[in-house]
Amino acid sequence: MAPIVEIEGDSALFPGDACVHCLSPTTHRVQLLKVKRSAVRRVSVPLCERCAAAREAKSLLQMRFERAAAAASFFVAWAIGVWVYLAALSWDAMHVEKGALWSALLGLLAVECVFGVLYLIARRWSSHYRSDETKAVLASVRIRNFDWETTSLEFADPAYAERFALANQGYGTASTSKETGAVHWDS
Repeated sequence: MAPIVEIEGDSALFPGDACVHCLSPTTHRVQLLKVKRSAVRRVSVPLCERCAAAREAKSLLQMRFERAAAAASFFVAWAIGVWVYLAALSWDAMHVEKGALWSALLGLLAVECVFGVLYLIARRWSSHYRSDETKAVLASVRIRNFDWETTSLEFADPAYAERFALANQGYGTASTSKETGAVHWDS
């Protein structure tokens, strides 16, 4: 089980500005974000240049899904534009039956729904096709849980979690759970 370190609030000191993934000197700070209902917690995490690039890198399959989502969003925008244009024209100016116009509007509405669903599916699926290196960098530290007073960070590297716990001793006293490997802070 991955070590969990609990800190007060959302400000944390990372040991020696070492990258949370590879322990190299850091050049970037990346915001971790966790949303719980209407509350948002952000923690700034140090990454080296290589790990920051790997975090943002996209696999070929992920790029394909994102392009499909972009194309679907273009078609949704096009269908909405045509729908608004047709609806804005008066019936008499078009010299078209009302039934044919309503059929066209309903057809465009169906197209909007189909491409909207395709957009949502393609965007969601694209995150499942990240490269293994990107997944490893993203898994190096996570916000496990938070409340108004504390934030629990989960680390992939137990040695880094211990160094992090020592660097943040000013927040309270540390105690390590032998069962879970978690480091807890008591105020």
